[in-house]
Amino acid sequence: MSKDNINLDRILVEEVGWGKFQIKVLVLCTIVASMAGLQMYSYLFTLTKSRTSDSRCLIPECEDTTAPDVFSPPWILEAVPRSGDSFDNCHRFPPIRVNTSVSVSCVETLFDKNASVQCQEYVYEQKNSAYFEFNLACDDLRPYLVGSARILGLMISLPIKGFVADRWGRRLALALTAFNLAWTGTLTCVADSYTSYTLLSFVEYLLGSCSFTCAYILAMEYARSKYRVVTGVTISTCAAVGEIILGLIAWTEPYWRHLILMIYVPQLLFIIYFWIAPESIRWLMSKGRYDESLVILKKAAEMNGSSISENTMKLFSETKKDILEKKEKHSSEPWLVCLVFKHKPILLRCLVTPMWWITASLMHYGLTISAVGISGNKYLNFIAAVAIQIPGNYWLSLSVYLIGKMCISCVATSLYVYTAEMYPTRYRVSFLAYSSLMGKVGSIVAPLMPGLGAHTWEHLPFLIFGVMALVSGLLVLLAPETLGATLPDTMEQASQLGKDSSVLRCLRTLVFRSKVYSIS
Repeated sequence: MSKDNINLDRILVEEVGWGKFQIKVLVLCTIVASMAGLQMYSYLFTLTKSRTSDSRCLIPECEDTTAPDVFSPPWILEAVPRSGDSFDNCHRFPPIRVNTSVSVSCVETLFDKNASVQCQEYVYEQKNSAYFEFNLACDDLRPYLVGSARILGLMISLPIKGFVADRWGRRLALALTAFNLAWTGTLTCVADSYTSYTLLSFVEYLLGSCSFTCAYILAMEYARSKYRVVTGVTISTCAAVGEIILGLIAWTEPYWRHLILMIYVPQLLFIIYFWIAPESIRWLMSKGRYDESLVILKKAAEMNGSSISENTMKLFSETKKDILEKKEKHSSEPWLVCLVFKHKPILLRCLVTPMWWITASLMHYGLTISAVGISGNKYLNFIAAVAIQIPGNYWLSLSVYLIGKMCISCVATSLYVYTAEMYPTRYRVSFLAYSSLMGKVGSIVAPLMPGLGAHTWEHLPFLIFGVMALVSGLLVLLAPETLGATLPDTMEQASQLGKDSSVLRCLRTLVFRSKVYSIS
């Protein structure tokens, strides 16, 4: 006997059935996914400005320096250069003479309109954000660097969380990361400076990231092969719903400290996942813990109104004995890196998947971050940009921007499913974390894209997006087809995926013919 004799998909379909247990798992995972989406872009509403007119120079010659009355007074263009249909928010005309009384009308003779100088002090249109409290006017870089700091924390955290999930289980990793995200995120509301806010944001993602990934993998490993794509789309859609809810909450509660509390405090309840979330049966079986796997299968069958057959229970018992005998003969196993180099198809995937993830992350985050800078209501812009991720909202595809966002969101959803299907259960989270880790290079660069376009060529970011998408699309031809395939549990099974792929056969044929022609 071996673990290959246990067909878990058959047991889940024929003996456990579909019912309350699967609904429970899916609901638990979708809640985590929604909360992950809820906090993903929170800094866009707490720290960044909505448009260029959020601040202007304080004009002491014309207004009360302690409490300016109006953000856009009628005399503003006499003291500040025009910028498009509005006025410059970073520069002013230098004074020719000092106005002895602010009650005197502010006239153009007070200023030299042939020159402009940087603002010394600022007046803010909105005073309910950290952008105002930390005095970030005319700083196009620092507000977005918070996003990069969060992603940096995520990059450091990914391999650690992947190891935890593959070593000690999906449930532990899920509950731990979700709870850590809640309490560390809550702490950001007490930040009293830009530096402390950025540091706390980094710690938030260092300790609390990967809750979405853990929830995604747990749901996928309980899904039947024919429903894996549906499951993956459901989880991703719930994350998009969370992002929409973020936009609505930020709209109703614009003060940034209250917004943070509304987002993170409810997530402290994720501590109960230690007790109510089931462990992944596939992961338990990959670790040789068949007794625990059988216990969960029995509970699942009972919850669904069915039962596990005597033959299945006997098969689990016999397989457990075989695993124990193998462990006595082979007390240790090679390092994961060594296993990757031993299995060349896995090595190729490790080289190809990072490019996919970098491209998807760069475009997905880059386009979403740009949404709040579009003219108009920043809350509606953000909601529209994230709503396009939900399948069926085709009416939002009226602009090229939203079409691009929709396409890259489909790619991001497919990447999670596809990457999870290509790697074995025993190391699935580690491989997914590795791919996501590489992808975070794009996430770190994404917040800098608006500044890059502003300081070079406004269309340069979109040119970068297009070239990277083209290259990534071509690299897909090197990967195996996984549609309808059983999730691989071992490195050997994963290596066999796509061996009969027609695409790969065509590529091999083209390479062979090119060699023949070059020789002749």
